[in-house]
Amino acid sequence: MKPILLALILSFSAFKGYSQKNTIVGVFAGGGIATTSNYNVALSGGLDYARGLNLRSFIGLELFYQQFSLLYDKEINGAKHATGSEGEIISHRSAYIFLAPKFRFCLGSKQNNHFYLSAGIGMNMGGYDSLRRFNSLSTPYGFVRSDTTVDMSKNINSMVMRIGVGCTQYLPIGNHWRFTITEDFGFLPGSLTKTGDYEDVTRSSYSPGKLNPGYISIRLGIAHTKLP
Repeated sequence: MKPILLALILSFSAFKGYSQKNTIVGVFAGGGIATTSNYNVALSGGLDYARGLNLRSFIGLELFYQQFSLLYDKEINGAKHATGSEGEIISHRSAYIFLAPKFRFCLGSKQNNHFYLSAGIGMNMGGYDSLRRFNSLSTPYGFVRSDTTVDMSKNINSMVMRIGVGCTQYLPIGNHWRFTITEDFGFLPGSLTKTGDYEDVTRSSYSPGKLNPGYISIRLGIAHTKLP
C-alpha cells in the first residue's frame, strides 16, 4: 500500500509542476515566400510573449517586422516578362511593423509544441510600388508599342490587417531556455496597395484587384520559459 501511495504522490507532484501557469518570452527571425507573385525571400523578425491560462492554453502578443516582395505579371495569352503584346506588371516592395494578439494551444507534457492563431494590425515602414502597362496599337504605319512605367508608391496602404496560423516547436538547450522553430502562414484580408484594386479608376482588365498573397515562413529563435 505504501509504494502505491508514494507513486501517487510523486505523480501528482510532477503533474502539478507542469500545470503551473508558464510564461514564455522569445525573439525570432526568418524568411518567407509568397504563395503567388513571389519575387524574393521576405525577411521577418520580432518579439514574442505568451502567458499560460492553464496547462494547455496560452494568450500572448507578437511584435514583429515583416517584408513583402512581389512581382505581379499578367499578360495576354499567358505571356510573361513583358513578352506579350499587352499586359500589366506591378513591382511591389514594402515592410510593416505588426502588433498581433496571439492564442496558443500546446501539446506535450513539457509544453514543447504550440499551435497558434494570431490577428493584428501592421503599420507601413516604407516601400516601393511601380506599375508597368504596355500594349501594341495598329496604325497606318504598322504596329506601335506603348510601354510606360509609373512610380505608384503613394498607393501603398499605411495599415493592413494580418491573420496568422502556425506551429512552434520548443527544443530544450538549457534550464529555462529553448531553441524555437516556427512554421507560419500569414494572410492579408486586404490589399497591400491601392494600385490596380477594385476602386482604382485607372485599373485595366489585367489589374489584380487585390495584391494580398499568403506568405509561408520559417522562423528560428530563442525563448526563455518560467518552467524548466
